[in-house]
Amino acid sequence: MKKILLLMLCFCMLLGVTVHAEMEMCEGVPKPERFVRLKIPFPDELKDNDSWRTVARYQDSKQAIPLSDCFDGSVYAIVPYEHKDRAIEAFVPDKIPFTDVDTSAYEFYVMDNLSRVGIILGNEKGEALPFANVTRAEAVAMVMRFLGLSPAVNVQLPFADVSRSDWFYGNVGALYQSGIVKGDSDTTFSPHRNVTREEITVMTVRALQYADLRCPFRREENIADLDSVSDWAKAAYEYIGVNYVSDAEGENTDRPYRVLSPKKAATRYDIAYMLDCTLKNCQLFATDLAVAYGFDQAMPVIDGSTSTYPFTEQVYRALFVNGNTHPLYPKKHSKSHASYERLINGEVDMLFASVYPASDILALAAEKGVELELIPIAYDAMIFFTNPENAVEGLTKQQITDIYVNNQYETWKDLGGDEFTLYPYCRNNDSGSHAQMEKHFLNGNQIHPDIQSETISTTMSNILTDVMAVPNRDAKGYGLGYSIYYYFHNMDLFYDTKSNLKLLSIDGVYPTDETIADGTYPLSNNTYVVLLKDTPKDHPARKMAEFMVSEAGQECVELAGYGKLR
Repeated sequence: MKKILLLMLCFCMLLGVTVHAEMEMCEGVPKPERFVRLKIPFPDELKDNDSWRTVARYQDSKQAIPLSDCFDGSVYAIVPYEHKDRAIEAFVPDKIPFTDVDTSAYEFYVMDNLSRVGIILGNEKGEALPFANVTRAEAVAMVMRFLGLSPAVNVQLPFADVSRSDWFYGNVGALYQSGIVKGDSDTTFSPHRNVTREEITVMTVRALQYADLRCPFRREENIADLDSVSDWAKAAYEYIGVNYVSDAEGENTDRPYRVLSPKKAATRYDIAYMLDCTLKNCQLFATDLAVAYGFDQAMPVIDGSTSTYPFTEQVYRALFVNGNTHPLYPKKHSKSHASYERLINGEVDMLFASVYPASDILALAAEKGVELELIPIAYDAMIFFTNPENAVEGLTKQQITDIYVNNQYETWKDLGGDEFTLYPYCRNNDSGSHAQMEKHFLNGNQIHPDIQSETISTTMSNILTDVMAVPNRDAKGYGLGYSIYYYFHNMDLFYDTKSNLKLLSIDGVYPTDETIADGTYPLSNNTYVVLLKDTPKDHPARKMAEFMVSEAGQECVELAGYGKLR
């Protein structure tokens, strides 16, 4: 685990001979400390309604620190290592009163934001000029101010078109020696050529990596021309997540597709937008809560079932500012079965699991000579659902066994309903939902092969939509499915489950927060932190289990959409 942590914490430099060189990652190579994270208390004299604009500045020069943020009663700043001993203070900066402001144009709002911290400056007329093109020299100056670096006037540059008398020499020198900018060739920098969108994307990403900053990953892409990005810039577009510059096109106003136009000249607004987004989304700070549990020094490697991913999301939100940029933040959870296998094989430190391990998982643990430890952190339950038009309001546990093991019923009439065909949907054997079936109903048996071959749903969301679709394909049929109570309710946002499906009572008890918490609902379960039993007391995974049953951890449980322990 230590080796994995080291590799993931090493944000590698992007390499290349020129600005058009392919970007590569260097693994396992420690970098010198270039920036430090500082924290100061939030001043009592600042008003709460100013807090979102509060940043840090150096006390001696009153110069704003762009890489700074306010959160949870403190102000955080990321400053170059050479300035680590300078005193900093919090303040609310004023925006530059640009002379060409158009209050109806959103572009000026972004320009105002960056003018507060000195990244965007007006010209000699005081104009912001958001739609003006930007030269490569001007782009370098903006990135310099973004990082808060000092010009490097003593650097010997190889570029014939950059003279020591040029206003931008020190800026180019600082970013060139930092590896953030390269030339068009070994001897040409082209300072007066307009910078393209893909060039400034590469520069920005190199600057972020130089300061050890990451961007949240891009989960869903709706980009029309991603293939038009040059090979040497593709890694930068991947790294920058959703913070790229693009134009919206397409007839769908709710979800237009994005057009990157990577070869297009970048405007001042384009660059301001990218830098403003990365300032908001890519700065990572540990909260006091994280420090108290030692998570600022080491986080456990977390996995779990699909339904428990909200636990991981909420934990990182509670422990960090922009926690989704943390190097150990998982893009997703594995499925239940796979996550248990990864824990047993030593690939992860802990799981958030909504189900007890299946029999084959327990056999694998025994084979590997390890023992699993399950620590309850929340309430949950297995639930069964059907279509809302179905007259049946509940089932008994014996009826469920007869349905899924014996395939005993063809219609809902024998279950107290109308003469409608019964379509019982099941999950695949390596799913967490199947483990629940093993626990409550199968008793060493298998789901009937006819059901497995005809009505199997391969994902947690599929079984919801499969049951919803039954009346559409069979006007005289209703579906039956099963899932996890809080997952079912959390999916209401996406599938309107509360309207399109109906929960069934089991043995006369309807599943609610109260009946699950007090155990009267017969299929009540816990959600767990799962560790290997020999996990040391001071290990981050053990600390996470401790955190999850604390008051703050139980708030994460509630925010994740699960039932807090009582």
